[in-house]
Amino acid sequence: MDTVEKKQRICVLAVDGSKHSDLALKWYTENVHKSGDKVLLTHCVDHRKHLTYGSVSMVPGNPDSITHAFAAEEKKAKELMEKYVADCKKLGLHDVDLVKVIGEPGDGIIKAAEEKKADMIITGCRGLGQIRRTMVGSVSDYILHHSHVPVFVCRH
Repeated sequence: MDTVEKKQRICVLAVDGSKHSDLALKWYTENVHKSGDKVLLTHCVDHRKHLTYGSVSMVPGNPDSITHAFAAEEKKAKELMEKYVADCKKLGLHDVDLVKVIGEPGDGIIKAAEEKKADMIITGCRGLGQIRRTMVGSVSDYILHHSHVPVFVCRH
């Protein structure tokens, strides 16, 4: 009898600490997850906000302000990922890896999915209105339009 080896599915789960990310993780676990899946918790650290002239972190006379802002952002990202690892364990997800991306979230998630040869991407959705989404963009819209693998956008 021939045995067919099942390919492990690689699932990128975009997380940002929002309730929408939490709900997307729960939805993935209840509706999509299969035994043997590898979950890649993917978080983007976007330092651009600290480099904008006039931002809080650009305090005149304090050359270390950007360094401190970056360090605080990295610490926050580490704590966030630790929280999601604990959440995954509680939900029964055991094959979980962390992927930290530096830069713009939409592009970073797409690149991580391509590099890791993901089979799907799961993300939450903040539910921005049409005008706000047009003005500031939407990470989930970006992912939907640029991904080469199936994308689950969890709206709640």
